Amino acid sequence: MNEALFLVEIVDLETGAIIEEPGRRGKMVITALDRQAQPCVRFDSKDVIEWAPEPCACGRTSRLIKGGVVGRADDITKVKGVLLAPSAIEEVVRGVAGLGDEYEVIVDQVGDAERITLRVEVLPEAQDQCRLIETELTEQLRLKTNLRYDLEICGCQTLPRYEVKARRFKDLRKKPND
Repeated sequence: MNEALFLVEIVDLETGAIIEEPGRRGKMVITALDRQAQPCVRFDSKDVIEWAPEPCACGRTSRLIKGGVVGRADDITKVKGVLLAPSAIEEVVRGVAGLGDEYEVIVDQVGDAERITLRVEVLPEAQDQCRLIETELTEQLRLKTNLRYDLEICGCQTLPRYEVKARRFKDLRKKPND
């Protein structure tokens, strides 16, 4: 993003405080500095980003956004005290060789502890690589989301299919008003 034309701020998802330091995710708020007739001041994009700790390799002094947009604020939920974007899980699942396109995430509560179960489909040609797939999936999920998952490797075509909008993320925790 060109900082000569846009002022980009990252604000904390819970408090709304401006985040200046790298390593913390928040919502991207944009002010367009080049607009005259119809100003765009502090537009809340609802995109979740974080500042990169390193400067641009080209030598520019503009700040960089680490990894691009990592999720949407309206999709984010807190699990085990960590803000989780379901899109981060999808990115990991789609990036692991041997897995099909369907997956299902179930968040529930066992006593006072929250549990995340991830069910994935292994492709027929990768059935003999389940251990390797599980290891890579566990490692990538921990790197991308900073959370631990109970993994269930399922056969191909066993998870639900959806006609319109897929409901792959299911939050079964009790809400305060339940």
